[in-house]
Amino acid sequence: MNYYVLPGIGIYGGIKVGFQFARLLGELGAPIAVATPGGMAPRWFGSDRPVVSREETIARVGRDDTLIFSLPHDYPVLKATGARLMFHCQGTDPLIDPVLRDKDVVLLTCWEQAAHYVNAIAGREPTDVGISISDVFFHDGTPKDERTVAYMPRRGAATAQAAMARVRHLHYAPIGDSDEISCAAILKRSGYFLATAEGEWFGLPALEAMAAGCTVVSVPVLGGMEYLKDGENARVVAPVDLPEALAELSAEHARGARAMLREKGAAMAGRYRMAAQRRKLRDAMQAGLRNALSWN
Repeated sequence: MNYYVLPGIGIYGGIKVGFQFARLLGELGAPIAVATPGGMAPRWFGSDRPVVSREETIARVGRDDTLIFSLPHDYPVLKATGARLMFHCQGTDPLIDPVLRDKDVVLLTCWEQAAHYVNAIAGREPTDVGISISDVFFHDGTPKDERTVAYMPRRGAATAQAAMARVRHLHYAPIGDSDEISCAAILKRSGYFLATAEGEWFGLPALEAMAAGCTVVSVPVLGGMEYLKDGENARVVAPVDLPEALAELSAEHARGARAMLREKGAAMAGRYRMAAQRRKLRDAMQAGLRNALSWN
C-alpha cells in the first residue's frame, strides 16, 4: 500500500499539495491513502482520498509499503519503519539535505528551482511530478471590483499595511484562514492581489490569483519565479517598493498595463491546471515511477 504521510491538516499549501498528489496517484490506479494525525481530514478543501491514522500507519507498515512525505522532520521515524520512502520536495531548506543524500529515497520535485537544488545536493536527477492549482480558482465570469485588493495577512502583514497607507483610493479585502471556495470567491471579485509573504517557496496564492484574473503584485519568492515574470504577467518588487508599485498600477493611465498583466497571468496559470499535472504524472509513471510504488 502507498501512504502520503502528513504532519497535520492545517491551512498550509503543503497540506493541500500532498492531498492533490495523492488524488492524482489514485486516479492513475495506485492504491493510496493519506495518513494524518488521528486520521483527521481537512475541511478547508475537498478530497476523495481515504484518510487513515498516521500513528497506526507508521506502527504497522513494512518493506512492501511505500511512504510519501514532504516534511524533513518526518524522515527519521519513517526511515525506521523499513518501508520504501519517496520524498515529495516542496521546498529547498537545507533541512532536507540528509533526505536527499539517502540513495534509497526516491526523490520527487514540483518545480524547477527545487529540481536544481535536489540535483546539486543529491547528485542525481529527481522525478518531476509538477504542481497544480484547483480548478475552483479559475475565473468564471464573476463581476470584478477593479478597486478591490485581496491579500493574506498571515504573512507579510506589515507590507500590506504600508500599501494601504500609500494607496488609499483602493479597498482591501483580507483573506484569512478560510476554506478554498471562500478564498477563490474573494479572488474572483478582486482586481488585485498582493503577495506579501517573504521567503515563500513557490507561492500558490499568487498563482491562484492569476487564475482568478487578478493583477498580481508580489515580493520576490524562490520557486515561484518560475511563473512570476516581472513586467510580463505581474509586478515583482522588493517589499519596500510594493506600495509604490501598487500605486503606479492602480493609476488611471495604467489601465492597459493592468489588462495585459491579467491576461498574461491567466495564461500562465492555465499551465498549472490539474489536468496538466495529471499528464505530467502519467508520463513519469510510464518512465519508471510506477516501479517505486506499491501495488498490493
